[in-house]
Amino acid sequence: MNIAKLENYLQIDSSRYNRPSIEALNYYATRFMLTVPFENIDVQNSKPISINIDALFNKIVRDKRGGFCYELNTFFKTYLQQKGFNPELMSATIHTPGGGRSLNGSHASLVVSINDVFYVTDVGFGDLPLHAIPITSSEHTQPITDISGTFRAIFNSEDKDIFYVQKFENNNWHTKYEAEFKAKCIADFDKNIEYNQTHPDSIFVQHLLITMPQSFGRATMSENHLTLTKAKDGISEKLAVTKDNYKHFLEKYFGLNVTISRLENSEN
Repeated sequence: MNIAKLENYLQIDSSRYNRPSIEALNYYATRFMLTVPFENIDVQNSKPISINIDALFNKIVRDKRGGFCYELNTFFKTYLQQKGFNPELMSATIHTPGGGRSLNGSHASLVVSINDVFYVTDVGFGDLPLHAIPITSSEHTQPITDISGTFRAIFNSEDKDIFYVQKFENNNWHTKYEAEFKAKCIADFDKNIEYNQTHPDSIFVQHLLITMPQSFGRATMSENHLTLTKAKDGISEKLAVTKDNYKHFLEKYFGLNVTISRLENSEN
């Protein structure tokens, strides 16, 4: 990995921090998430996913693309290691709206420890704050609030090998995912990577999903709509996505210049 080229692309001042710290971690994570979108365009285009670091560097830095959890957290983990941190991938199960769950352990989260505190630093989820979330007990939480909302991470009170990432919505904490507090390597996700990029039941095969924090809140795009959500009041604006306008939306809100086959072939 060419650190200088990556930091130039992310607009990171390499002289700002010279040792691992929570301030440095938040700075690096913020720059990454404001530059690199969560997106599954390769899956939609039936292009095989690679988690090779050189291939990811070319995709993210040279081609100015994004990716989904396996790609983004693997790449960011390698960068953080180069900066002196000790990040670890951990497997998580996503809680979906309506009480559903993803395949068990199919999400690759990222956790970093600093001074005996563990922080969720997940740049590959698509709806988490720009700053790392400390994992605490449920009695001594340390929520993080930013343009994406208010979040916390807590250990299971009865089983410290499980933690939950939660978002405060409608006056309640809602679990976004539960994770096993155990270090994993990316090879542990091989079956899930294959499933999520090829199986017809995979949400990533079924739908286009692109999302990125914005100065006003968040932009999220599917094959049908672009949703612009304002952090100030939570009001969302929905715009129809068509064959004629999708590339404009990609460039304006996500910095992407790429063709999406299903939209090119759309009758909209």
